[in-house]
Amino acid sequence: MDWGRAKSVLILAFLLLNAVLGYQLWMEWRERIDSAVDWTSLPPETRQVMANKNIRIDAEIPTETPQMRELTYRLIDSRGSSNAPIPLDPQPNTRIVFSEDELLQALGGTIPELAKYRFDNPDSNEKMFVLNRVVEDWPVFDVRIELYYKDQKITAYRQDRIEILPAGGAKPQKVLPATQAVDKLINNYLPAGSAIKEIQLGYHGQIFDSETQVSIPSWRVLLEDGEVYYVNAISGEVVTDQAESSGAPAGGTNAAAGS
Repeated sequence: MDWGRAKSVLILAFLLLNAVLGYQLWMEWRERIDSAVDWTSLPPETRQVMANKNIRIDAEIPTETPQMRELTYRLIDSRGSSNAPIPLDPQPNTRIVFSEDELLQALGGTIPELAKYRFDNPDSNEKMFVLNRVVEDWPVFDVRIELYYKDQKITAYRQDRIEILPAGGAKPQKVLPATQAVDKLINNYLPAGSAIKEIQLGYHGQIFDSETQVSIPSWRVLLEDGEVYYVNAISGEVVTDQAESSGAPAGGTNAAAGS
């Protein structure tokens, strides 16, 4: 055997392997950079306001700006303020820590359309897990399943169920960048000492006493103290959960996106 030649082949193979692994690492790093940025991507004037008001951003700022349109749907079932959780009886063998596949296996035969919902960590708490309905891979923040648990077991649930209606003549539009939404909140809405802990794109709209609802592409910005701001990702209008609960119309303020 020609050991010199064999050694050269092995060295070449290792070099090729290192090149492939290096390329994969570079692609993963580039993907992370492309999918989110930090507060330093904001304009210098906004960063100065952050410093003056002691505002922190403890979340990555997404960079995606997809084409989205208004979502129209019909309510089939609604949690409602008076609807009590539905007990799971007989109670399946569920537990607090579960994977998506395990949850579907345990509860997919009990909770309708469970596969169309996705876990929403910020809205979950010490009493329940929350899953949002997903449409075209984007969460509908107002349409959800609440899974109640006790003694390390899921014991009951409440659910919104919807039917997606035809889009009609509405054309998809490119959504506003998350940096623009955050910039607007910092300069015009967030009180001193605020800390942003989550920024996510999805659908949001005030729920009216009607079978048919409209949900708008929106950036959901969650603060550390639990306050939630929704920025209309088409018009830039801002609304909070507090404004909606007090009866303010959907869309909140009429401030323009660039103000």
